[in-house]
Amino acid sequence: MTRPALSVLTFTLALVFLALALREGVRQHREDLYIHAAAQEALREATGPDLVSKVTAMRDFVRGRVHNTDFSARNRPFLRDSAADTLATGRGRCGEATRLFVNMASEAGISARRLYLEGGKPHVVAVVSAEDGSRLVVDSSDRPYLSEIEPFERLQRNPQFTSHSTFGFRRLGVLRALPSHDVNLGPLNYVLENPHALVACLWLLPSATLFGLTALLRRRISSRSREDSERELSVMNGLRGGAEV
Repeated sequence: MTRPALSVLTFTLALVFLALALREGVRQHREDLYIHAAAQEALREATGPDLVSKVTAMRDFVRGRVHNTDFSARNRPFLRDSAADTLATGRGRCGEATRLFVNMASEAGISARRLYLEGGKPHVVAVVSAEDGSRLVVDSSDRPYLSEIEPFERLQRNPQFTSHSTFGFRRLGVLRALPSHDVNLGPLNYVLENPHALVACLWLLPSATLFGLTALLRRRISSRSREDSERELSVMNGLRGGAEV
């Protein structure tokens, strides 16, 4: 395959991947609007403007709408349901309920992230960061292990749970010797809690790579054309010079 043809092919593929990323981005935007509306609805039930009142209102909103009924832990998709899927169906386990809560909190301007708990039975909760640096643990499941919002420090003394982690890798037996941790991932947390946003980023990676490859190929084609032109000019000048002699 010639370089010009390869350049056209890489550019076309880059556009295809970009279109796929944009499609996922549009879907994510629509879901964000849906979750934003839910967050605003929940906040209308808050008893006050303070953080605990807002978090409690959103937690109770999720508990009242997401139920672990006939929702098997097996055969779920790798990326799991989105927050919008969970809210629309009203079905989910602790992980789905936490994802919905985390996204609602984000739409309300509150920093929250998921936390995996290990112990007698695995569980998922959310950690909310306050402006003063303190952390609150929120269990949004309709079958909560933690009925009330509590300080993060109290969770560490809870005999039900032996460890906690942000990434959930502790469910792999060989990694359970690693220390417990809670990591605030910042903007990356949004991507990890929204399947469409994550897929959009995954499509953007090959798209950006192929656009870069296309630019490189075009520079080489341009450079090759310039060299050929200079060589032809040199040959013509040589022939012209020989004819003059």
